[in-house]
Amino acid sequence: MQTTRREFLIATAAAGTFTVAPPGRRDRYVLFAPGRIASLQLKNRIVRAATAENAWSEAGMTEEGINLYRSLAAGGVGLIISGYMAAVEEGRSSNLQTSIWHDRFIPQLSRVPRVVHQTDKSCKVVAQIAHTGMQAQVTAPVGPTETPWPRLKTKPRALTTKEVEAIAAGFAQAIRRAKEAGFHGAELHAAHGYLLSSFLSPYTNARTDKYGGSVEKRVTVIREIVEQARALVGPSFPILCRINGDDSVEGGIDIQSLPDLAKEIEKAGVQAVDLSGNNPVREKISSPEQESYFLKHAQALALQVPVIVTGGNRSVERLEQAAKAGRPQFFGFARPLVREPDLPERWREGRGAPEAACISCNRCIRGFAKGLFTTCRVNEAA
Repeated sequence: MQTTRREFLIATAAAGTFTVAPPGRRDRYVLFAPGRIASLQLKNRIVRAATAENAWSEAGMTEEGINLYRSLAAGGVGLIISGYMAAVEEGRSSNLQTSIWHDRFIPQLSRVPRVVHQTDKSCKVVAQIAHTGMQAQVTAPVGPTETPWPRLKTKPRALTTKEVEAIAAGFAQAIRRAKEAGFHGAELHAAHGYLLSSFLSPYTNARTDKYGGSVEKRVTVIREIVEQARALVGPSFPILCRINGDDSVEGGIDIQSLPDLAKEIEKAGVQAVDLSGNNPVREKISSPEQESYFLKHAQALALQVPVIVTGGNRSVERLEQAAKAGRPQFFGFARPLVREPDLPERWREGRGAPEAACISCNRCIRGFAKGLFTTCRVNEAA
């Protein structure tokens, strides 16, 4: 019987070793060549995709959280995108979500870029900023309309025009705080069914004011955030935007409507598009065909700004082929770097298997939902 990739990884993980012979160093791979996002000169094309940590307390970032960023910087990644930070107090998912909604948090937030810089001066870190919208747990859920995402049982309250304007201003101020804290840029989280994502999707946004209707109007909130932020941080501070390539629901964003949406996002002034989807953490990735499940969405885009694609990236050889083709330019990793923070350096040096050790079991995600620090439960069990 043929062994699937998943079975192979489970067996080798249990044994504590890999059996694939190292192919030698990959220094000359395009994947490990320098790249650029706006003013950010990056040492390679590997991005730590934003991964919520549950590492915030009343005293600020926990030592677990600081050690996580230290290990990521030491592991060879070119760019770290932080776990999502609450842009406004009412938009928090929980009290464990990192806060950037007030100036008093700036000293604690500054510990993150400081430890990254101290560990590897060539590694850059960007603050991801979000409002969890319908998924907010600290306050009542809100959205562009009362239409919930299919997996949610609670109907959100529709925000007024003035409330949306206030939230946009809150995002702009959060971007300003990210710069003052020493981050190298900021990313708007407009994916995964959070508030900005819900404004972008025709499934959840049937508003009749300036924030709804055509794709151009649905992007208005992004445009207003970027315009206001530019007045605060200047023209050179990078602003990225994470969006869904697929809403995984009929009537939502899909691969056909994505290119027009991405063009409008680019016109709004963002300097990179980070592509994900409403089902970003698929399980049972057991064959090469199941990997990089948003790659075809990224390759459908023709933008002037760089594109990052995240979701099921597991094989260095498969990603190198995509990198050689020139689109997308960057590749994001979430769960694989929870398991192996040193994955980029391991691959570059040619150590171990050409696949990530992550078996996509989602035990790290289930632990996060229980309020635990996000870590690899397979490593813990071993």
